[in-house]
Amino acid sequence: MKIVVPIMPRSMEDVEALDMGRLAAADLIEWRADYLPKEDILRVAPAVFEKLVGREVIFTLRTSREGGLLDISDADYISLIKEVASLYQPEFIDFEYYSHKEVFEEMMEFPNLVLSYHNFQETPENYMEIMSELTSFSPAVVKMAVMPKTEQDVLDVMNYTRGFKTLNMEQSYATMSMGNLGKLSRLAGVLTGSCWSFASLDEASAPGQISLTNMKKFLEELEN
Repeated sequence: MKIVVPIMPRSMEDVEALDMGRLAAADLIEWRADYLPKEDILRVAPAVFEKLVGREVIFTLRTSREGGLLDISDADYISLIKEVASLYQPEFIDFEYYSHKEVFEEMMEFPNLVLSYHNFQETPENYMEIMSELTSFSPAVVKMAVMPKTEQDVLDVMNYTRGFKTLNMEQSYATMSMGNLGKLSRLAGVLTGSCWSFASLDEASAPGQISLTNMKKFLEELEN
């Protein structure tokens, strides 16, 4: 399982101040562009990708519909993503499938999609149906992040991931239960087949993220 660390610059100054040495232990860097005002994203993008040269990057424009900071129309969402994808060719492009279904066809030309689903309220009863629909498109990664209310919710997410991975060996999955209750799921990729776990530097981008330092220690203990 690879460790993803989100960066969340709020200004050009934040980009310039990024200490890449602190990100050395991360396998991938996720640029959460929604922490910038919409009109600043393309202006700041060259500096971000210059800073991240040589690193695998996930470009994510997380909208308010799925727990992010950007309130944006479908047209602006797809336009921004496609422009960044075309200009800078990040290794992965996050796409909120259920929030932007109407424009999904416009993304079909990109082979490196992370089709994502986020639910900060619950672990939905139709979790497996959602996972199955996202799997049907054969994206680079199916990402599922949900909020547990019980211990069983956490175990269900881990069990569903294992089941789907067993049936779809070629498909990559990144799944997690959020919050303190779900922390175990962030470490369990070696058992479930989840390919990524998201860790934090100073600020978490989602509830329950473990620090990069601790994540590295835990995974080394579990996987070696």
